[in-house]
Amino acid sequence: MREKIHYLDLEGLAINGLIEKVSLEDCSRDSKLRKSKILAVTKDGREVETECIDYNRIVRIWIVIKQYEKWGRQINEERAVKEFISEYEKS
Repeated sequence: MREKIHYLDLEGLAINGLIEKVSLEDCSRDSKLRKSKILAVTKDGREVETECIDYNRIVRIWIVIKQYEKWGRQINEERAVKEFISEYEKS
């Protein structure tokens, strides 16, 4: 069972490089209204999901989270390189 999480908390996980995978899933869809939610798997294997909200809102949030996910990986990679260089220079 997936853990419910607020989309702002999910954004926080993504910007810190703690999201392994993220996707968008429809909850309901009719001729006038479409609701969707964001599903994610964290680096520690937790499965989380946001509430179902209007598609036009959630898709914008999903795009931001995808960008944060990318930045989070870059930040962690840069940090790891800097730590490695720092340790190397000490020896």
